[in-house]
Amino acid sequence: MNKTELLEIIRNGESSGVEFKRDDIPIQDLAREIVAFANYQGGMILLGVEDDGKISGIKRKNIEEWVMEACRTKVDPEIIPYYEAVVIEKDKRVAIVRISSGNVKPYAMLHHGHRYYYLRAGSTVREAGREELLRLFQSS
Repeated sequence: MNKTELLEIIRNGESSGVEFKRDDIPIQDLAREIVAFANYQGGMILLGVEDDGKISGIKRKNIEEWVMEACRTKVDPEIIPYYEAVVIEKDKRVAIVRISSGNVKPYAMLHHGHRYYYLRAGSTVREAGREELLRLFQSS
């Protein structure tokens, strides 16, 4: 993705397929977003962008490894997202984490020995209900 395309996505705001996140969130918050997109139709998480669309940029060192660690240790079954970083200004980058719609649904976030199932609903994430979980199991 080039800078112009990224800025257009940010200008359009969050949606069913786009989520803005700072890069200083806890790893389980990132995993929750990843699970919700995998259980839905996929989407992208833009790290280094505030909820209001302001670009704060990536501050976390080794952010790519952090993202992959979340996908490996906090998401079950594990997934491998598409990752790239786009330079916005000299010292300001945005990380793009693309999540495909999973084919082994439902996906769960693992946290403190528990499994949490999330769905994307518009521009928000919510925990899946019993009927929704049953449909996810049936779809896979």
